[in-house]
Amino acid sequence: MSIGAELVVRPMQSVPCACTAYHSSQGETLPSTARRLGATLAATAVLTGGLVAGATAASAKSNLAVGVRSHSVAHYGSIQVTAAGATDDFGGAPIQLCIDERVNGGGWTQLSCASAGHLAVTVKATRRGTAEFRAQLIGLVGSHHRRTVDRTSAPVSVHVR
Repeated sequence: MSIGAELVVRPMQSVPCACTAYHSSQGETLPSTARRLGATLAATAVLTGGLVAGATAASAKSNLAVGVRSHSVAHYGSIQVTAAGATDDFGGAPIQLCIDERVNGGGWTQLSCASAGHLAVTVKATRRGTAEFRAQLIGLVGSHHRRTVDRTSAPVSVHVR
C-alpha cells in the first residue's frame, strides 16, 4: 500500500521587532535573520512530521514463502508444496494464504486456500515438463469480502521427467 502526503509550505508573515539595531555579518537585520531561521525551522518541522507519519503508516509487515520438497519428480509422482505467510496490512480483515500452480508456462490455477499461517498441498505430476508453484496472501475486504492480493511470492519450479 502506498501512502501519499502533500506538503504545503507558506511564507511566514513579517513580525515587527524592536531589535532592528543588530546586524549580521552579511548586513541583514536581526528580524530578517530570525524570520529566515523561523521559516527554516517551521519547514523542517513539517517535513519531519510528514516523514514520521509516512514511516509509521508504512510499517505494516507481511511475509510470504513457498517451497517444494523436491525440484525434480517422476511422471505421476507426488509434489509436496508448502507455504507460510502472514500480513497486518488489512487491519482486522480476514486473510487467506493460497497456493497456485502453472504447468509448462500456462495460466495460473489456484490449488488451495486457508487462513493465513501455514498451508501444505500434495499434487500429482500428471504432465511432463515444468510445474511452477507460487503463494499469495489475499485480504478479504469489505462487507462482500472482495479479494485483494497483498503479496505474491516468487515461483518455485519442479521438473517433471
